[in-house]
Amino acid sequence: MLFLAIKNLVQEKTRLLISVGGVAFSVLLIMSIQGLYQGWSNKIGEYIRTVPADYWITQTGATDMFHTPSVLPLTVRDFLTGVPGVATAKPFSGRRVAFAHNGKDINLYVIADDTENNVGAPARVVEGKAVPDKGEIIIDRVVARSENIRIGDTIPVAGRELKVSGYSEGGYILSFSFAFATKDDAESILQLPGATNFFLVTVKDGTDAAGVASRIEANPAVDAITKERFVENNTNIVRDTFLPIILVLLLIGIAVGMTVIGLTIFTSTIEKAREYGVLKAIGVSNRQLYAVVVEQAVTAAVLGYLVGAALALAVNAAAGNYVPEFITEIRWFDAAWIFGVTVVMAVVSSLLPVRRLARIDPAEVFRA
Repeated sequence: MLFLAIKNLVQEKTRLLISVGGVAFSVLLIMSIQGLYQGWSNKIGEYIRTVPADYWITQTGATDMFHTPSVLPLTVRDFLTGVPGVATAKPFSGRRVAFAHNGKDINLYVIADDTENNVGAPARVVEGKAVPDKGEIIIDRVVARSENIRIGDTIPVAGRELKVSGYSEGGYILSFSFAFATKDDAESILQLPGATNFFLVTVKDGTDAAGVASRIEANPAVDAITKERFVENNTNIVRDTFLPIILVLLLIGIAVGMTVIGLTIFTSTIEKAREYGVLKAIGVSNRQLYAVVVEQAVTAAVLGYLVGAALALAVNAAAGNYVPEFITEIRWFDAAWIFGVTVVMAVVSSLLPVRRLARIDPAEVFRA
């Protein structure tokens, strides 16, 4: 039956092209929007996830890096290292800074790359120097591409001229991005004499982490926030603002895509009514007829899926080159569920008309 189904399917190439094209367009639409949703979901918290800490220590009431300011005197480190169960307590300084470049306002979150304490380094450097020297800054590649800032260019940051020495990845959060300067330059920009914004605390192995946090919070001047909670606090700011819009577009895309797949397969099945009537006239049973129709639908769906998936990869890559903010990530899991939904929709759409075709009198087909 599979051979007969494929032979019948390729008999009219134009009809096959329309069927495969309809499925491919739908897969392209769904996979692209899903990739955009997944890309933004993962990227917005990528850098914060890489920061090595069990707890972020903040000024009391501060919950994130952006909306609630946190300034702690460096003497808090003495208190933290004296708490039983604390292995290390390292200062982490960073603040949002805006500057004008080529007539546009650019927002950076400048972080002190503290090589002495091994904290504040970029998640990964993809081009240029891995560690900035005095008077230099490493910026995110997305910002560099979108604002046409090249390695070697000088940019004004809080009254200082800093030379761009490298590009990093993983620090872009839509409306701003992380940038990295030396500890001395950052302290000059952030103006934090004798203070820092946060402390990163790690807990000794085998120690009750919750107990350590309770002992730290016995000091009314600080809060201890788990790394997971701190990441969530920061990513929710962006996730709650932008991602619901993408999620609505994704749901619309799925609905449109599934409708197109269903109509495409449904129409192509109906158009082959005469061929199915001929099959019945030569003795093909209804069960065999169902098998032929479903196999044709699945074949068209698989071909359309493969073409659509390939187009999605190509389109996303091309869009990312021209629009750096177009960050997508297509996971194997997403590719699998889109494939499953495509095949199921094709099968269901083919079974609806075939119930009527099964009752066709072959004589009516020949009279038509």
